[in-house]
Amino acid sequence: MTLHDVQVFTGYCHLGNCREFVWEGGDPAAGPSRPARFWLVGLRCIEDLEALMLRTDLYLHTSDQREYLLANFQITDISDPEKIRGVASACRLLMEEFPKIKGIQPGENVVISKATHLLAFRTVSALVSSAHTKSHVDPRAANEVINELVGEIIKAPNAVLNLLAIKHTDDYTFSHNINVATLAMVLGQALGLSRDQLHDLGAGALLHDLGLLRVPGRILHKEGKLTPEEFSEITRHPRLGVDLIGPSRDLSAPAREVILQHHERFQGKGYPHGRAGDRIPLLARICAVADAFDAMTSDRPFRPALTPYQAMRAMLAQTGTHFDPEILRVFLGKLSLYPPGTQVILQDGSPAVVVRGNAGLLIRPVVRLLHPRPGQPAVIDLARDRTRFIIGVAPGPAGGSSSATSPTSPPPSSSPPSPGGRRKP
Repeated sequence: MTLHDVQVFTGYCHLGNCREFVWEGGDPAAGPSRPARFWLVGLRCIEDLEALMLRTDLYLHTSDQREYLLANFQITDISDPEKIRGVASACRLLMEEFPKIKGIQPGENVVISKATHLLAFRTVSALVSSAHTKSHVDPRAANEVINELVGEIIKAPNAVLNLLAIKHTDDYTFSHNINVATLAMVLGQALGLSRDQLHDLGAGALLHDLGLLRVPGRILHKEGKLTPEEFSEITRHPRLGVDLIGPSRDLSAPAREVILQHHERFQGKGYPHGRAGDRIPLLARICAVADAFDAMTSDRPFRPALTPYQAMRAMLAQTGTHFDPEILRVFLGKLSLYPPGTQVILQDGSPAVVVRGNAGLLIRPVVRLLHPRPGQPAVIDLARDRTRFIIGVAPGPAGGSSSATSPTSPPPSSSPPSPGGRRKP
């Protein structure tokens, strides 16, 4: 497969464009000795190749408006800058990438359909592309996506979010904005927001990190600590995001407040204004919770992803300081820590698989024992049997985690960004 006149994106960075992208599928029969290969011919970078080397996925936009995901790529040869070589696990059209996102209860309504998620992804992708070539972006496309999202979320008012199911790709840029908008609107509905308020919340959340497109890629992808000057650049992104929207009347004032104030902290130590408590708009306080959770549970260049359980513990430790206590309480009630199919370990060491969740009981789902003893029931409702409890997630793909997480483990540090410290853009 050969694509011509391709715009190349990686993360928040528009890497540049190449004259040709050539893909050669591997030979399954040959195994690792014949992997799938690609060539970037005539690549012209806006900055340098550092961002390319740090990411795991590339997004390719062709002149005929097709969009491809190059998954799990690795650069293998840059000796000829005119023909950069690499290997990857797959190269697919984006429309093939997204499963449906379902509530945790069997038979429950779909929270977001595949078509709507794809529409959201393409919209964010187009906004990222236009932000690199124009002084302002047009938020009208975001409104179209939010109308679809609001309609689908309203249809599933009792859905418990399957948090592992919203992680479709390794890339943080596009999926993070969509995840935050989804989480924020589900939370907003649980808090009793009107449809108009949900729309304002969703639009602001979808665009909340737009200003990061104006932050140098070397800072966003830096693996070490930020200098005070670099941290100062990061803290400018809420204002830069509002500036990118410009004077457009297609984004409401409440949605703009979400973009501007989603990094304010409940105790008053956030940015850009250092507001506290109710002086932070409600919609921005909601977005702050959704943004922090999705960021904590995503792999970043400067730290690996936390499990949902670890992230919740970290956020609970910051109730009343970072987060509005009531909003956080409602949010935690909507989550599924252990989605169906998750393999867990009980307190006696027994392995089990989660069958379904129990609304409002985050850590006590219904489980099926993998090796029940004679006379022992195979299915156990942990909401009824209080003598048993989950101590962690089993290693490997079945558990959705590479290591078990114990409730007795200390909560991981997730302090707010600080000069010289690690950051969560």
